[in-house]
Amino acid sequence: MVVASLALIAGAGPAAGSGSDTITLDLQAHFGAQPALDVLIPNFERVYPNIKVDATYSPNFPELYQIETTELGAGNAPALLYTQPGCGTPIAICVLAKAGDLAPMVNKPWVKWSIPLVTSLNKYDHALYGFTPTIAPYGIFTDDDLFKKLGVKVPQTFSQLLDLCQKAKADGQVAVYLDGGSQTNVSSLLRAFANATVYAKDKQFVTEQKAAKVTFDGTAGWHQALQMFIDMSNAGCFQTGNVGEMTLPAIAEFDQGQGLIYPQTALVEGNVLAAQPSFTFHFYPLPIATGSSPAPTTMSPGTAYSVNAHASPQDQAAAQTFIDFLARPKQAALYGQLTGGLSQYEFLHDQTPAYMSSAFASVLKEHDYLLSPSGAWWNADVLLALQQYGIGLITGQSSIDDVLNAMDVAWKEGPA
Repeated sequence: MVVASLALIAGAGPAAGSGSDTITLDLQAHFGAQPALDVLIPNFERVYPNIKVDATYSPNFPELYQIETTELGAGNAPALLYTQPGCGTPIAICVLAKAGDLAPMVNKPWVKWSIPLVTSLNKYDHALYGFTPTIAPYGIFTDDDLFKKLGVKVPQTFSQLLDLCQKAKADGQVAVYLDGGSQTNVSSLLRAFANATVYAKDKQFVTEQKAAKVTFDGTAGWHQALQMFIDMSNAGCFQTGNVGEMTLPAIAEFDQGQGLIYPQTALVEGNVLAAQPSFTFHFYPLPIATGSSPAPTTMSPGTAYSVNAHASPQDQAAAQTFIDFLARPKQAALYGQLTGGLSQYEFLHDQTPAYMSSAFASVLKEHDYLLSPSGAWWNADVLLALQQYGIGLITGQSSIDDVLNAMDVAWKEGPA
């Protein structure tokens, strides 16, 4: 603590025990970060008692987007910001950095042990603007007890998944518990399908798209990806009323044993545990392989932490101090453990937490994964179009062409 205090006195920012006034950092975060921040914020405040962090949590990303962008537009956003790597959302690093809303992070020691794959998505015009503690696979949480009771196995291919849906429905059970009211999570499922049907087959698809050589609607693989979602619905995979189901209630109901499978990012594992499941669970790759070769697992960098360029110098220094603390190897590892995501160390060393099935060890070792494609989309409206129209595929309000045409229109807006 003494060393930390001296370091802060030598640089900018309030030092623990320096007698300076207390600084309060507000933070509007997604609920998925709460299991980690509930532990890490007290850890930080014990080391830096002159900096307090007041975190509140949004129940979904659309609300978080609205709050943060509104506050930034009004000039009253907090110094510590919750952001996302890449360009694909309204609070993405490249979107906010281009607008001049983010302060650069210079000479950070934690860059030396960070994943270049993630760090690159936290840069804009060669400057670094965020730290991402975790990277998370997209997959399925399984109710192991219910699988055993029904005498069925966890599916590994898409055809096996559809067979499971039909068998579960015949037995009066729900195969796939879907939070269809969450535009974010529906689009995550659709993007995972597209990684297998489009981006795994054409690694240059985004480059070709930027050169106007391919389009969403003109690509058979994108049609196939959205059709897979429709096929799941037609096979009776989802629970009644899934369209109105939001994520937190869905987690609670899955934890009560109301479905065999819950498709989600690994970053909600902490929330699944917090809801006290009545069964043993594991996390498996999403079963979407349609041939003899395994489908790639979709990996998404977790949310980043950034500094508001419009905050006072003192508040910026305090926010930088919190982020540097979060980036310490032990704290970053704890963040991953408490949320369920892979810490950067685990990812680099092909290590997986106990709740993940052994299949993920092979995914990491063989590099059988792709980043979520939306991180490379050059403006946020493309993802927003997929989020807005995606659920309509199973309600009959949208056709495949409707969804993909809307994404093409958004793509033609060009870079953010």
